Amino acid sequence: MQLAVALLCLLSISGELLMPLCEGCVQADKRALLDIHIQLSTLPHIDWDRSDWDWGDGHCCQWLGVTCSNSRPARVTGLNLLAFVPSPWLLNATMFLSFQELQTLTLSLNIKGCIPGAVFFFGKLDPNYSQFFFANQLCCHGYPSFFSSTNYFVLPSPLLLQHFRLCFNVWSKLRKLRSLDLSGNILSADSIRSLVAVSSLRCLSISSNDLTSPVAIQHLSTMKLDTLDLSDNAFNGTLPTDICNMENLEELYLLSSTLFGELPSCIGNLTSLRILDLSNNLFTIKFPSLSFAHLTSLVKLSLSNNNLEGVLFLGSLSNSSQLTHLDLSSSGNHFQLETVTSTISLSAQLQVMVLPNCNLNGNSAVILSFLSHQHALEAVDISNNNLNGHFPSWLIEKNVNLSHLNLQGNSFSGILPLPFKLSKLPTGINITFPNLYYVNLSRNSFQGIFPSGLHYIDSLTFLDLSNNNFFDNIVSAFNGSKSNIRSLFLSGNNFYGSFPQDILLASTYHLLLNDNQITGEIPDNICLGQQLTLLDVSSNKLTGSLPTCIHALENIAILNLRGNSLGGPIPLELCHLKNLVFLDMSKNSLSGPVQCLPSLQYLHLSENRLNGTFPFPLSWGTGTYTMDLRQNQFSGILPELMHKSFPKLKILLLEGNMFEGLIPNDICHLRYLRLLDLSHNKLSGQLPSCLSHMGLDGDLYNFLYNDSDTSVVMNDTDGYAGSVVGSSPVPEFFIGPDQEEFMTKSRQDKYKGNILSYMSGLDFSSNQLEGYIPKSIGDMKWLRALNFSNNRFHGPIPGSLSHLSNLETLDLSHNNLTGQIPQELVELHSLEVFSVAYNNLSGPTLGRNGQFITFDESSYAGNPYLCGPPLLKSCFDAPLIPQPKEDEDDSKLGNLALFSFSVLCYMIGFWTSLVVLYFKRSWRWSWFSAVDRLGDILMVRSALYMTRFNRTD
Repeated sequence: MQLAVALLCLLSISGELLMPLCEGCVQADKRALLDIHIQLSTLPHIDWDRSDWDWGDGHCCQWLGVTCSNSRPARVTGLNLLAFVPSPWLLNATMFLSFQELQTLTLSLNIKGCIPGAVFFFGKLDPNYSQFFFANQLCCHGYPSFFSSTNYFVLPSPLLLQHFRLCFNVWSKLRKLRSLDLSGNILSADSIRSLVAVSSLRCLSISSNDLTSPVAIQHLSTMKLDTLDLSDNAFNGTLPTDICNMENLEELYLLSSTLFGELPSCIGNLTSLRILDLSNNLFTIKFPSLSFAHLTSLVKLSLSNNNLEGVLFLGSLSNSSQLTHLDLSSSGNHFQLETVTSTISLSAQLQVMVLPNCNLNGNSAVILSFLSHQHALEAVDISNNNLNGHFPSWLIEKNVNLSHLNLQGNSFSGILPLPFKLSKLPTGINITFPNLYYVNLSRNSFQGIFPSGLHYIDSLTFLDLSNNNFFDNIVSAFNGSKSNIRSLFLSGNNFYGSFPQDILLASTYHLLLNDNQITGEIPDNICLGQQLTLLDVSSNKLTGSLPTCIHALENIAILNLRGNSLGGPIPLELCHLKNLVFLDMSKNSLSGPVQCLPSLQYLHLSENRLNGTFPFPLSWGTGTYTMDLRQNQFSGILPELMHKSFPKLKILLLEGNMFEGLIPNDICHLRYLRLLDLSHNKLSGQLPSCLSHMGLDGDLYNFLYNDSDTSVVMNDTDGYAGSVVGSSPVPEFFIGPDQEEFMTKSRQDKYKGNILSYMSGLDFSSNQLEGYIPKSIGDMKWLRALNFSNNRFHGPIPGSLSHLSNLETLDLSHNNLTGQIPQELVELHSLEVFSVAYNNLSGPTLGRNGQFITFDESSYAGNPYLCGPPLLKSCFDAPLIPQPKEDEDDSKLGNLALFSFSVLCYMIGFWTSLVVLYFKRSWRWSWFSAVDRLGDILMVRSALYMTRFNRTD
């Protein structure tokens, strides 16, 4: 038969019946496939590579994404169409009607709806006219009255919505369609409502769409589905009890759908359920109200990361003999899983058991005895349950297929024993652990030396022994082959000694050794670890200088050397690390100028002896978010054009340096900057009047630095990443929170992670700044801390500061401020620290009003003319307020000028008279004659007065 077909094809025998035998599928299906290919190829910027979809290619059943039947001629039974489409678009639902044998259909193409008849078109909803505008080439079947040959068309909104709701019902003609996957689109509840008409469907996935109302679940609950996947939507509502009407449901996926409220207990009546995944929601799940006794077919149960309440007895799952996957954890503290008090044991052999934060057996610290009967476990997570005692090595011995073990956050102690089969390395250990790749024993109390035998496990890629009490030379952690260990975390132990000079990190991606007692220098061989993306050796006792070969770590993203005794200059080669995201070399003894900066996001160089001028990156426009240069010896002026080099700067900390000169106006252009510390420098002059322009766009920044390559480890989980690793908070070694220090509330506080998005402040204290405090600062309503103390500011306190409703700290002490304290400041209800001490203020204090009832007299000290509570001086007994010092000086100057002018006029008049009398004889004779006559009159009158006075006596 095959030979005959080949001969027919070679002889090019024509005919409609013979063509399918040569080409593998009927021409109708092939023509429909090519129509789909042509139309999808016209979508703008689509990532659609189907070069094998060609009419001359022959067998269309071998095209990518196409599945065919085994019949002759072959018919298309499955289509898998996935592509990245930047612009949302509307789908022609009728173009699939040619595939009458279609059984499975997957469409993940950023579809936002469909209209039957129109092929493909794009558009946007006009909010003013409530109409939809369509563009691009149209093929309009059934709507001749609404469309023309032009490129733009308008449908009235009511009719458009009707088509949106009914467009998928044409698929009811595909009577063999059983599986439909529309995940990864942006369909709304109105768009999927018409799917109810497709009665042949048994499996439906609409995950990762734009479903925002649980009404969509109500619509779909009338369908006779076996599988329903609505995960990764944003329902923001409660789960309708209509879901319990789906009696045939075998698989239900609602994970990560922001559903809340009490989970309907009728879920326990869906007796056909095999898989129930409700993880990562906000459900309140109450036990024993919810019972699993009737779910005898249950294979997978995942309720993790919800609010579980009450006591769940493990024996209540005894009827679920097929259960292989059990995933429970609560976001609250009111759930308890009992495993030892039940008279009925778990009969199932679990493969995946995820029970973190489950308050196991009431935190009695009793190890789970039922585990001794389990021998098929592949993944175990019983972290954060206060379990104690010795390491349960029997758990590993009985489960030879174990690949994932997480015991972190318990109280296991003693040495870490390895099974007896490890006597022959490496053969023995690989027989015992053929599949083990992930081991997390962190945050326990294990002691003794490092279990170096773990190095010989060929499959081991992740090992976390951090925050225990291991005491050993760090050399022992690097013995053995270690060829496959990609992530090694030994932080928070008592490792000592120096790194081996021949250290090999060829396959290591993540190395955390912080908070130990490691000494010596960083060996040059560490530069051979070219796969390293994360290196943290902070808080040790390392000495020497940074190796100049550090540029060889071309993939390094996070480098933390904080809190050592490293010295010397920062190597110029550091600037060439193009993938660096986070760099912390603070609290060392580094010296010399910083010649350049790499293009990174988080920079910490505080508490060193660095000097020179303000450091700049090699290129402008870097994505630096935070820069911490506190307590160094940098000097010179703050540069202009800072916003060109650091346009995204959110935090700038320069406290404790020797910067001088003016604060540049350029700082006003840093629109994201909301935490600025310039304290304890030598800055002078007035504040920029434009300061309120700073930080206008600083809302909600992300302060979690991310090592993008960490997925290399997590991708090896073979299906357990979502259920095991994802069951607990993401460890800080994968996504680490940035941490900053800032003086607020009269103390140096540390702010960590995304709380930095809410922390904002200005600290210009202990400089030589002068002039008036700008009223425009009252427009910086995002401020939480304002410290202008120990400067030379004068003039009044601006009343506009009362607009800073979020302000928690206000310190204006040790200045030359005058006038009265604005009474509007009592509106600052969040204020926790307040001081205007040691100024020249006068008048009443702010009394005991509002938040100010918490402040004592120290907030007003050093102002002798202030009165009122909390001061003992009453405003009724207060002395007159003297004129300001400037007025007294002006008065003295005026008196001096008046006296000088009077003396000058007297001298001019006196000498002018003498000169005139000397040269004018007639005037001289008249002057002396007048004086004689006046003297005679005065003498006569004096004699008469004396005579009368004597007679009276």
